[in-house]
Amino acid sequence: MANLVIPLSALRWLVLSAGLLLAAVAPQPAQAGERLTVVELFTSQGCPLCPPADAFLGQLTQRSDILGLSFHVGYWDYIGWADPFSKPAYTKRQEKYLDRFGLPYVFTPQVVVDGRMHASGNRQDNVKRAIKAAGKEQRGRIDVELTRVSAGQVRIQIPEPEAVYRGEAEIILIRFDEKKQTVVSRGENSGKTLINYNVVRIMRPVGDWNGKAVDMVQRLAELDGPGGDFCAVIIQERAQGRILGAAVVDMRGPGPG
Repeated sequence: MANLVIPLSALRWLVLSAGLLLAAVAPQPAQAGERLTVVELFTSQGCPLCPPADAFLGQLTQRSDILGLSFHVGYWDYIGWADPFSKPAYTKRQEKYLDRFGLPYVFTPQVVVDGRMHASGNRQDNVKRAIKAAGKEQRGRIDVELTRVSAGQVRIQIPEPEAVYRGEAEIILIRFDEKKQTVVSRGENSGKTLINYNVVRIMRPVGDWNGKAVDMVQRLAELDGPGGDFCAVIIQERAQGRILGAAVVDMRGPGPG
């Protein structure tokens, strides 16, 4: 059999193409100073229409410019399957968005982008348009940095913005797990194995922000709830308005020495 000879120019092209392909499919690390767009998915393991939206959120979490968060609501639990990740606080959070957006009722799956706009979690094009619009929004944006101090502490830093901010906002800390797999034995999704991404386990306000610089260390034990793979902080205007800034840090493994 004759040996296959590949010209050097063609070999270089193949190597370059392979490198570009790998870069396209591999999760990209967040760049220093990169702005995060917060994508909240309100979902339930009892909702038959939610699994595609859950999978879509999983895709979005691979983007370095997005902080995707899965909030499990409890109003599907009565059908027969109690979602192990649902909490009344997450249902209340969605209900507040209902008032903000003037909606007649809550529904799943629902996506809220940066607290500014919403869409059905199964309308991927609408969600992508909202993310693109949010990424271009400059008004009311602030920088925020979250650093892991130890296994049980994080440091939150917000520099004073160049533009004067005259509103009031909350500093909200969130713990979430990267991926959860659940075998559902009852309800609308009975017999299915569901995978949820960036599942919020605990969410607590830890301070106020009024436009001044902040440098604070937060003990995670004070949050009084389950831990999580990651810790995030969002700065959100009062009355659950716009999300002005966000940051996230990996809490897995030993803390800094």
